[in-house]
Amino acid sequence: MPKLFFKNIKEEGKTCPISKIPFKIGRDRKNDLVLESKIVSREHAQIVRAKEGLAIVDLGSHNGTFVNGNQIRKTLLRDGDEILIGEILILYQETIDEDIHFSGDDSPLDSRATIIRPIEDLAITGLLGRGTQHLRRKDQRIEQLERNNRNLITLYQLSEKLISSISLRELLDAIIELIFKSIDADRGFLMLIDEGENLIPKAIKYRDSASKGDEKITISRTIVNRVVQDRVAILTSDAMVDPRFSQGQSIYLHGIRSAMCVPLWRGRDIIGIIHLDSYRRTDQFTENDLELLMTIANHAAIGIEQARLNEKILREMQIRSNLERFHSPDVVNTIMQESAEGGTLSLKVEEKVATVLFIDIQNFTLLAERLNAPDVASLLNEYFSIMTDIVFEYDGTLDKYIGDAIMATFGAPYSHGNDAEKAVLAALKMRRELKRLMNRKEEKHRFDVRIGINSGNAVAGYIGSPKRLEYTVLGDVVNVASYLQSIAEPNEILIGEQTFRQVKKLFSLEEAGKKKVKRGISEVRFYRVIGKK
Repeated sequence: MPKLFFKNIKEEGKTCPISKIPFKIGRDRKNDLVLESKIVSREHAQIVRAKEGLAIVDLGSHNGTFVNGNQIRKTLLRDGDEILIGEILILYQETIDEDIHFSGDDSPLDSRATIIRPIEDLAITGLLGRGTQHLRRKDQRIEQLERNNRNLITLYQLSEKLISSISLRELLDAIIELIFKSIDADRGFLMLIDEGENLIPKAIKYRDSASKGDEKITISRTIVNRVVQDRVAILTSDAMVDPRFSQGQSIYLHGIRSAMCVPLWRGRDIIGIIHLDSYRRTDQFTENDLELLMTIANHAAIGIEQARLNEKILREMQIRSNLERFHSPDVVNTIMQESAEGGTLSLKVEEKVATVLFIDIQNFTLLAERLNAPDVASLLNEYFSIMTDIVFEYDGTLDKYIGDAIMATFGAPYSHGNDAEKAVLAALKMRRELKRLMNRKEEKHRFDVRIGINSGNAVAGYIGSPKRLEYTVLGDVVNVASYLQSIAEPNEILIGEQTFRQVKKLFSLEEAGKKKVKRGISEVRFYRVIGKK
C-alpha cells in the first residue's frame, strides 16, 4: 500500500497510508489527510488513480502544490517524490520498501569466496586495471584496455548526469541504468538511508524485466551492516555456499550465485548502498567490477547529495516566494530561520498588538476617467511598487491591495518593539516619495493620497477560503485605521489615540478631532502628523 511520510513537521517520521482513492489532502477535518497549517487550503490537493499509477492533483489551492520543487496541476507520482504543500514536506513511498527482507544471519565474514575492500583503498589505478604491463598475452592486454575504455565511458556518462539539472528521482534511475550497461548483473537496487537511519529502496532494476516476480527481495543483514558500519565493499563469488547468504530462502528461489554490495559515501558519511547479484554462474563479478562499482558509488553519492540540496533549495525558494508576497525580507528571514530550527512555520491565528496603516488615492474615480486603461494600470503599478517597498523597508507586512488602497500592518507576525514608530515613519516617507513621483508626472497623471494609522489588539494569521488564503489582521483596530484614512485631507496623515501615546515624543503632532467611528466603538480621538521632531 502506498503511503506518505512526513519530513519537516513536529510529527516527523509519521506515516499515513493511502487507504482509499481519491485521497484528499487539506486543512479541513473532512480530508483523508488533515494538515494543520494556515497556508494550506481547506481542500488543497488529492491523490487519484491514473492509467500509469497514482497521480496528485492540485484543487486550485492558494499557495500551490509542488512535486520535487516544481509547481503542478496534476502529475504522476513515483516512489521517492517529495510533495510540498504549504510549508509541509511529504515523501511519497510506494510498496517497494515492503519487498525488501533482511535475512537474520549472523555468520562471520570470513568466507574464502569473498572479497572485502575498504572504500579508502579505492584508486584510479584499480579502476583502470592497474595497467597492462603485467599481462603477457596480447589478447589479455587488448581485453583490459577495452574494459578500461568502457569504465571511463561509464564515468563520463555518469558525470554528465551529475551536472545535468535533473531531479533526484531521475538521477537514481540514471545511476542504476548506467551500472547495468557496465556490469553484467541480473538484479540490482539502490537504497538510501532515511532520517530514521533505515535503508529505503529507491531504484530497482532487473536485466530481464519479465523475471520480476512477487517474491520478497532477500539480502543479508550481516552484509549490509558490515558495508554501512565498516565502510567496506563486499563481493561474494558464490552466494549459494556463502554462509551469510544461505540463510535467505530467496537465494535458492532465485538461484543467486554472485553478489556485490558497496556503500554510497560522502566523506565520513554513508548515505546508502548499491547491491548487485546474478543467478547465472559463480564468479559472475570480478575484482575490476567491484572497483568500478565502488567508483560509481562514490561519484553517485556526490550527485545524490547535490540533487537533495537542489531540491531543498527549490522548496525553500518556493516557501520564501509565498511569504515574500506578504512580509518584508527581514520578517521572511526570521520565519525561515524559525522554520529551520523548529521543523515547521510558526505562523498561526493569534491575538497581536499591531499597528495598521491605510493609504488611499483621493478621487481615484476621476483619475481613472481622464486616463485610458493602460495608463491607469501603469501608474498604479509604479505607485504600488514604491509604497510597498516602503512598507517592507520599515518591517511592515503587506496585508492587501484594496482597489487603489493599500493596507499594511506593523507588529504582526513579529513585533520589533517600536511598530507604531515604524508605521509613522513609513507614512512620512510615503508622502515624500509620492511628492517626488508627482513632480515627474504630467498634470493629468497627478493625484493625492490620504493616510490613516491606528494601534491596538488584533486577530492575526492566515485566513480565507479554500481558493484564497491570505495573511491578515482583523478587529476594531483595522476599522478605526480605515476610518481615519477616509476622513483625512489630501496628503494628510491621521493617527489614533493609542498610536499617539506611543509616538508623541518622537513626532510633531497636533490634535485633529474626535468622532464616533461606528456602533460598538467608543469615540475616537485622532491626531495629525506634522513631521519628525
